[in-house]
Amino acid sequence: MEISAKGKQCIARVKLDSSNTQLLSGLPGFHRWINRDMLFSPTGANINYIAKHWPDAQWSSEARVFLDSYIDTLEEATKNRTFETPPIDDFAFETKPFEHQRKAFYMSRDKENFALLMEQGTGKTKIIIDNAAYLYGRGKINCLIVIAPNGVHRNWLNNEIPVHMPKWCPINSIYYQSGMNKAHTKKFNDVIGSREVLKIFTFNVEAFVSKTAMRFLENILLSHDCLLVVDESSRIKTPGTHRTKVITKLGKLAKYKRILTGTPVTKGAEDVFAQFKFLDPYILGHDSFYSFRARYCVMREYDNRKWIVGYQNVDELTNSIKGHSFRVLKKDCLDLPEKIYQRAYVELSKEQRKIYNSIKNEYVAQLGDDEISVPETITRILRLQQVVCGWFPSENGVKPINKTNLRLKALLDIISEIDSKIIIWARFRADIMAIQTALGDSAVVYYGDVSSDDRVIAVDRFQKDPQIKYFIGQPQSGGIGLTLTAAQYAIYYSNSFDLETRLQSEDRCHRIGTTTNVTYIDLEASKTVDGRIIKALRDKKSVADIVNEDPRSMFLEMENE
Repeated sequence: MEISAKGKQCIARVKLDSSNTQLLSGLPGFHRWINRDMLFSPTGANINYIAKHWPDAQWSSEARVFLDSYIDTLEEATKNRTFETPPIDDFAFETKPFEHQRKAFYMSRDKENFALLMEQGTGKTKIIIDNAAYLYGRGKINCLIVIAPNGVHRNWLNNEIPVHMPKWCPINSIYYQSGMNKAHTKKFNDVIGSREVLKIFTFNVEAFVSKTAMRFLENILLSHDCLLVVDESSRIKTPGTHRTKVITKLGKLAKYKRILTGTPVTKGAEDVFAQFKFLDPYILGHDSFYSFRARYCVMREYDNRKWIVGYQNVDELTNSIKGHSFRVLKKDCLDLPEKIYQRAYVELSKEQRKIYNSIKNEYVAQLGDDEISVPETITRILRLQQVVCGWFPSENGVKPINKTNLRLKALLDIISEIDSKIIIWARFRADIMAIQTALGDSAVVYYGDVSSDDRVIAVDRFQKDPQIKYFIGQPQSGGIGLTLTAAQYAIYYSNSFDLETRLQSEDRCHRIGTTTNVTYIDLEASKTVDGRIIKALRDKKSVADIVNEDPRSMFLEMENE
């Protein structure tokens, strides 16, 4: 086989027989026939495939650049994780990096596209700030744009950049918010027009339902040399959503791109597609999710739909990603205190148990013959969880089952024995309101309806004010991107069903800066869905994964508990 280069693509020429034709057609990434030659993208997966099947292939000098680059990145990625890196020329860090941060900075600093797949609490944000300063200092960029979850985008400006941005790097920064008044819009435009500084803009990822936010970001990208960062990139892991499509399209205008996440995969290989397509579709060699899925997922038809039931060619996919990412876990790089897990058992009132059994038995009976969809099953589990928390679900919301909520009473008994700051995670707004009323001025709240300004204040007060002992948060909104290291305990009053949400929320208080053991307490009402939910999450599975495997298990297996 002879391989030559054509721009950013390669061309393979080989004696065509049935065997070679079939093998070439099996290239995992982008490829197409041009007469009797095969045009293909020099991704890691494609180069690995060629090297495996045609080890004696003759590479032209131009094509060998791609081969050598693949070999170099593969060797770099597969080194032992000792985190010993070469000196970083004369770059002046504002805050001293840990060795794993130094390693990540060294690997990513000059890359146009890169993924920091670093577990929560290992210091991803600092690396991006150092990347931005490095690129600005070398005249590569004049603008840093961060897209992050609501509240977290403000944390970049208020807490992270002031600490880690080198003093020698001049900056002008502002955050975007929906419905900006004239004064804030003027400040925003003033930053856009500023000169001789690194301009920094942070956007709330939820803002991209608005065409206004899209236009603001598009104008900045078109008029600047930008480093575009998606923090908690799992928010764009679903290919078909409006948010993912918009951010991916706008990303094509950025000179440099980064994604940050500690949980790149929560379900399976399909999770990585949209995140890496945002960076560059050629990394994975697939611009279409369906061709990607055909290559790496095993499909089965069930209930007139195709479902992913397994995975294939995983080593190939991993090799494609390695040269464009840095992965590290806390256990590999930080000497953090231990995580301690406990359960606190809660009784149901007679009325609660009666309502719970009635609803559960109705569901179990229906499961006997009917095919119940996964979303419907999840909804039914949610209804049972509401009952367990003391609420009767109805079309008009929820109402208390008893005058005295035994679950709330159990929580108050537990925290009365703890002489330190505590995070209390609660899924339902009704729970948050009830807990806040019980704890009064010693607590701050953080959930969907809390404004961005008040979210910042809540985190700051919990971290610094000795009078604030409790942080009451909704894990779906407060469990991502925050630093809550003042807490030594986290109590799960009611759990989210999503594994990523659980892991993210756990790591708000178990990260760089944690000096003592952290204790996690799950409230559990015996012989209820509580036990099944907690077991799934501690087994590192989302509830949806359990239901998808067997929609009946969440109900039928509870009979024996």
